[in-house]
Amino acid sequence: MYTKIFLLISLQVALYSAPAISGLRIFTQADGTQFIGELKGDSSFHWIQSNGEIIIYNPDDKFYYKAVITRDKGLVSTGIKPKALSKTQQASSLKQVKQKDISQEDKLNLRLLNKKIKSKNHPQ
Repeated sequence: MYTKIFLLISLQVALYSAPAISGLRIFTQADGTQFIGELKGDSSFHWIQSNGEIIIYNPDDKFYYKAVITRDKGLVSTGIKPKALSKTQQASSLKQVKQKDISQEDKLNLRLLNKKIKSKNHPQ
């Protein structure tokens, strides 16, 4: 009995912040334009990386926008949409696409922001 309870609790903790599915994929904007990006983060804090930019989704207008990292508000939309794929890019395979990575400073700030969000959601 105790073993089952332990296993259930362990499974629940392990699945609570599951990592984002890795790999490049095509994201479609509300107007039909597309861009290539990679989902990053986990279930409690996530974003998209595309050509060295951080991208977030706005559920109000259903568009993706470039974002900047702020210490007090987290990821904030710039109101600028990511560059749309050209017709030749849409026809090419995702395996052929080369993505530029985000800066080391942005990586560090995202890690710090992720810790801050998790500590608010799960105080110890």
